[in-house]
Amino acid sequence: MSAWALFSLSERSGASDFAKQLVQAGILLLATDGTAEYLRSRGISVQSVAEQYGSPELLGGRVKTLHPELHAGILARPGDLAELRARGTEPIDYVIVSLYPFVETWAQHPPAEDLIEQIDIGGVAMIRAAAKNHERVTVIVDPSDYGWISERLRDEGTLSQRERHQLAAKAFRLTASYDALIARWLTPPLPEPQAKWPEYFPVSLELGFELRYGDNPHQRAAFYINPMHTPSWTLVSGETKPLSYNNLLDIEAASSCIRQVSGIACVIVKHASPCAMALARDPIEAYQMAYEADPVSAFGGIIALNRPVDANLLASIFERQFVEILIAPSFTPEGLVFLHKRPKVRAVQLHDTDRGTLPTEILRSAAGGYVIEETDQILLDEARVQCVTRRQPTDGEWADLRLAWHVARSVPSNAIVLVRQGRTVGIGGGQPNRPDSLLIAKEKASRAGFPLESAVLASDGFLPFPDVVETAGALGISAIIQPGGSLKDRDAIVAADTRNMAMLLTGLRHFRH
Repeated sequence: MSAWALFSLSERSGASDFAKQLVQAGILLLATDGTAEYLRSRGISVQSVAEQYGSPELLGGRVKTLHPELHAGILARPGDLAELRARGTEPIDYVIVSLYPFVETWAQHPPAEDLIEQIDIGGVAMIRAAAKNHERVTVIVDPSDYGWISERLRDEGTLSQRERHQLAAKAFRLTASYDALIARWLTPPLPEPQAKWPEYFPVSLELGFELRYGDNPHQRAAFYINPMHTPSWTLVSGETKPLSYNNLLDIEAASSCIRQVSGIACVIVKHASPCAMALARDPIEAYQMAYEADPVSAFGGIIALNRPVDANLLASIFERQFVEILIAPSFTPEGLVFLHKRPKVRAVQLHDTDRGTLPTEILRSAAGGYVIEETDQILLDEARVQCVTRRQPTDGEWADLRLAWHVARSVPSNAIVLVRQGRTVGIGGGQPNRPDSLLIAKEKASRAGFPLESAVLASDGFLPFPDVVETAGALGISAIIQPGGSLKDRDAIVAADTRNMAMLLTGLRHFRH
């Protein structure tokens, strides 16, 4: 008795060659109308589903394969074959399906009624039926499997139970991901204020690439992407050296810090935290100012700029330090030639946000479960900032306070950022208390040879005691920006007034854990 293979394909690359291989293996072909027409146009003999079961497609193609005889042919177990054949129905041994391109259509932002038509019903039903019955049926959903399956049929005449099991697992992963994407499209990204969170939060992730390692070299890791939130960056040089988990965290920290700055800026990141940032008249000066702020931490760091990178800037960087990754909105042709001679240095090009839809939520594991929260995208609203001291900040102090506040949101809590004349001169964070972070920032400024007279300070959280203000005043720091909201705000304000310091309250906290 001949075996049958059922084709239903929206993506047909490689399908005609695979179908020919099946025919050579003595397998008869069955296909939905569109796929049958495609295979016949390439000289392949195939029976259409409508002809086989005497039921034409209905509702303009919405109903093609939802036929009990077809699904009986897929779901029939070895013990059911006699019943099946008594009804004049043939068992189906191979099911080859590619689903409607829901995500690809979604990316084009069509009207909702058009996207609804890209929700596959019959394809998912056939895949699930074949995967459920993988004891007998081979389900194929990935064109990359055509080659090895053809070889196995040619050499062995069949697939092993283990191979059918693996293909079934892949099929269920596909349908689970497909349904998750549709569910996320139909569900608002995050609940409106006062609304309940959804009882289920489906996540669909697609393998991007394997990483060199995770936190440590003995930990395997891979990078997965949400097809609806494609990465807004591309690796344009240094592809021969795989990225690690730490590299990805650094790319995220550096790109988020540099994206929201309008002036010419450079940030240097180490272990997912800024170690220096500067604003200047041109990119070379911005880099040099940032490097000088913390040359020790800059070694082996990640450098991000918000202007095109050329060969002159690269020469300035490489004469000073070793760098793991360079990030910029673009690289000039001469700059890429320069980088291609250094294959261990990765160059990352940032795309405009309209080329990659940035996620609106963060998903992370914690305490044996997962936490989902909104991304921290709120920027400083200067109209709502209050100066609570007798002295107002000067224009120069205000400019430095803006930079300090911007950098503080990217530094692990408890963050203290010191800025003087357009660049960070000391950064401290990730400590159990804010006074320790200030001491670290002070030591970095001292090590780099920067005076703190007339510098400004940003704190990511409120100051519950006057100790940070008192220490800052003793160091010569002239202005502070902080969220406010402590029960002892008044003590910090009095300490600032006593030292003729300006203090701004933002009413906004930017912890990063």
